[in-house]
Amino acid sequence: MKKQFLTLLIALVLSTFTFAQSGFNIGGSIGFPYENYEGYDFSFAFSVDANYLFEVNQAFDIGLATGYGQAFGDSYYIGPIIGSFDTPDYQYVPVAAAARINVNRRLVFGADIGYAISVTSAKDYLNNKYYDGGFYWRPMVGFNLNERLQLNFNYIGISDNYFYYSAFNLGFMVNL
Repeated sequence: MKKQFLTLLIALVLSTFTFAQSGFNIGGSIGFPYENYEGYDFSFAFSVDANYLFEVNQAFDIGLATGYGQAFGDSYYIGPIIGSFDTPDYQYVPVAAAARINVNRRLVFGADIGYAISVTSAKDYLNNKYYDGGFYWRPMVGFNLNERLQLNFNYIGISDNYFYYSAFNLGFMVNL
């Protein structure tokens, strides 16, 4: 009985490593910020993503996701008395759980949900407070071009008590 249990345990560990080798993905996206916190306008955004997914079955994968994102602040003219206002850039590092549903060989739905750690040191002029991290969510729809490449459309939302950031993104993902 002891040998059978040990054999089963070794087989499970080796099969876990087999799944792990095919679950690493890296990618990037360009974004178009939309309806951010009052007084903050961002002109353009980009993000670099990495996730590690484990195959639960043919249609469902779960894992962890992280990356780096940056939104470039916009400058706009308010008037002759106030002058111009510069929105500082916003940088963040998401730490999230990831889930993907494979509808068929080509179409994938998914979401990343977690926390975005702010690495920005710019002050929030309205509340005299630094940008904080916040709740992070990223729903996505992907289209697999082949076994290794995927095009996707995703939305990024980050919110805390004082700040809200959102962007629509167009990206790609490479399965390693």
